[in-house]
Amino acid sequence: MKKILVMDEHDYEEGLEEIYRVSVRGIIFLDGKLLMIENSFGEVKLPGGGMEPGEDEYQALIREVKEETGYDVIFKSIRPFGEVEEKRLSVQEPMIWHQINRLYFCDVYPERGQCEYSENEKKYEFRQMFYTIEEALEKNEKMLEKEGLQAWNQREYRTMLLIKEHFRRGT
Repeated sequence: MKKILVMDEHDYEEGLEEIYRVSVRGIIFLDGKLLMIENSFGEVKLPGGGMEPGEDEYQALIREVKEETGYDVIFKSIRPFGEVEEKRLSVQEPMIWHQINRLYFCDVYPERGQCEYSENEKKYEFRQMFYTIEEALEKNEKMLEKEGLQAWNQREYRTMLLIKEHFRRGT
């Protein structure tokens, strides 16, 4: 998959143990709006998350989208968009956080089932929302002002910019 963005903060010492994680995220439009996940802080992100042992990327994408939105991904609609790499000092321990985020355009069936949020996602009141790219950019830009330069807010904001540019160019 083509790397479309590298976010390396270089705020860590070389030689620290590394937490390596691959996540998958769906870029899903319904009626011209982007399907997003919003939390109690007002952060918005693309639906998706980390791969589980034994899963391939498509299986993880289908599972994560279903869990977070209740929608079923149409397998044949999955198309790679690109890869965003993050590398920074972990906020919880003195280790390097290294995450690869693989982004896929995909479509979903119109019927919506039940979401299956984790306890942590319930705690932060995850919910699905629909926003235009401009609205999602605006919400994430406000988070950058409010929360400071959190890596995950930067990732989502910059990813929205890449999606907007993709459509502007017509690619």
